[in-house]
Amino acid sequence: MSQGVLRRTNLMVTVAVVLFGAVLSTCTTQPELPFEEKLVIRGLLEAGQPLSDIQISKTIPPLEEFSYEKVFVGDARAQITVVDSISYALQLQPSSSTVATVPQRSLYYVPHVRVEAGKTYKINVQWKNLIAFAETRVPLPPLVDSAHVRISIVPQRTTLGTIVIDTVFESVAWIRARAHEVYRVGTTLHDAASGRLLSARGFGEAVLARSAESIVVTSNTWRSPSVAFSVLANRIQSRVNIQVYDGAFYRYYQTRNRSGQIGIFSPGGPNIEWNVQGNGIGEFAGVATLQRAAIPRLR
Repeated sequence: MSQGVLRRTNLMVTVAVVLFGAVLSTCTTQPELPFEEKLVIRGLLEAGQPLSDIQISKTIPPLEEFSYEKVFVGDARAQITVVDSISYALQLQPSSSTVATVPQRSLYYVPHVRVEAGKTYKINVQWKNLIAFAETRVPLPPLVDSAHVRISIVPQRTTLGTIVIDTVFESVAWIRARAHEVYRVGTTLHDAASGRLLSARGFGEAVLARSAESIVVTSNTWRSPSVAFSVLANRIQSRVNIQVYDGAFYRYYQTRNRSGQIGIFSPGGPNIEWNVQGNGIGEFAGVATLQRAAIPRLR
């Protein structure tokens, strides 16, 4: 082979390698998605409970792996105002864990203050050049005429061919609803002797009362194995939990529910209707809860 041909061959190989490297580099480079840093506010003000656990954090780029350290905001200037009353400065809440490997979350609170039913609360948060704000009313306790727990005893065959007994629970409450409030019902199981909480789940769909009316609200059904005898022997006490939210919460709940998640503040889906405004996203909601002990009724 002549030297000219050899040089042309080497040049072609070099060009091919460079082009292949460029294509490979393009394929492995992550695309840049638009990102705007915002505050994230998540707070549930429950009547009678401490004014605490209000999360003030920040967004991170969409392709970045989540961690509490990355979204942590420890120096926000935040204030909660009870409308027509007093204002409180929020403080960073001490970590609830003594384990060094458990990251501290950016939760804020007002020491020695409890949430009052029937009051309207406003939150205002400033951090860097960002300002976010929201408002909610904490409802009065729900007006419940009656509530009970329905159970079904259901035998189930396991993969090993043995029979186990499942207990299927469902709570129902008859409520004198107030206009523009949102109601949910769930179930908790407690040890009858000590009162210790054994299980809490089964909250059903949120129901918006558009006017003052009597409504029936039902929980989801859920199963618990190996408790049938204890329930029937009154060793386990069942309670119906009735929650009432500010009516504005309904828009958030309906759009939040598209994600299929259970928890109110678990990761949501697209186009959520938050009530936090300004340079922020999130939900700031008032709620009141009533528990009614109920003797389970067999279906």
